[in-house]
Amino acid sequence: MASLLRTTRPRAQAIQQCRRTFSSTPSPAISLQLEKNDPDAVADSLPPYPYGPTRWYKQSSLGLYGGQRIRFGNNVGEKFENKTRRSWQPNVLVRKLFSKALGRVVQVRVTTRVLRTIDKLGGLDEYLLGEKESRIRELGESGWWLRWAIMQTDAVKARFVAERQRLGVSADVALREEAEVAEAQQVIEDASELDVDEAEAVEISEAVGGTDGAFVVEQPAGVPPLKFRVGPGKHLVLTAEGWRRTRPDPERLPNIAKAKIFANLSDDLLPQWEKALVLQLAEQQAELKSLLKAAIKAGEASEGIESRILSAEEQKQMLREARREWKRELKGRAEAEYERRIAVREERKGERKAVKREGRAAERERAAVALVEE
Repeated sequence: MASLLRTTRPRAQAIQQCRRTFSSTPSPAISLQLEKNDPDAVADSLPPYPYGPTRWYKQSSLGLYGGQRIRFGNNVGEKFENKTRRSWQPNVLVRKLFSKALGRVVQVRVTTRVLRTIDKLGGLDEYLLGEKESRIRELGESGWWLRWAIMQTDAVKARFVAERQRLGVSADVALREEAEVAEAQQVIEDASELDVDEAEAVEISEAVGGTDGAFVVEQPAGVPPLKFRVGPGKHLVLTAEGWRRTRPDPERLPNIAKAKIFANLSDDLLPQWEKALVLQLAEQQAELKSLLKAAIKAGEASEGIESRILSAEEQKQMLREARREWKRELKGRAEAEYERRIAVREERKGERKAVKREGRAAERERAAVALVEE
């Protein structure tokens, strides 16, 4: 009997594993959230959208709107034909659409007209990979972002290779294109300047496996990582080692509060400091140039004065270094101000608790006196 109980446990575990393997539960949805990524990271990784940012009806850049915007017109009365202005809003829905290339569903804001087009073409991937100019124009910035993510998957790359072979395009052309892209990426990496204080620190955990490994993208150095939202407070982050899941950061809310304090201090102090430094440099350079002219007229040695005169590029570099130092100082001030606010809040909380304790003690005393009097 004991042997039977021992042998049934692995069998039950095997059944559970089979159930999990053949589960019909869909993978968690990926949300676009293009605006949540760092603009420098998006600019360095993503090809520029050929039609530029959205200038009218800007919420259309956050989903697949198909070029639809608010329309305006008139309500016309039947009897006297009086006209009153009115507007028509696009019918926008939030839907989870399955992507064959990504192997999971994608949560996106989409209009009903685009939904009908997706159904007609046979899926989200076919809609995003359209080649006509009108399709690229109606994708918008978020559609362009999702199109790029899909084009990095192995399935779409294999599809493009098959299309090249079917069209008779040699492999040398594809290799030349890849070499040009790699050269451009190298130029971006060489030209990028990493500011350690401004880099976004993301705490990551294990590597993403399974269907999440469909993303294969090289991330340029010196820019914050790209991320796709897969749930509340959960993201897939693109790192040098590939796509990884993020851990919940306990310092997220304190960092947000410190960032707000830092932004307020920067708006108040940085322009003043920068203006003062520019004026000081201008006065210093003007004085050195006048000394140089006087030395040349007198026939004296002027090498020491010439070495102290800065070029425009050197002045810009000095200003950049000073700005970095100021930001470090302001970040220290922001942390000190945050700690001071936390201390004041804790002190006030302690005072309120003390008042409540005194009130309860007074009530107990009154109740005791009332009992004694009775």
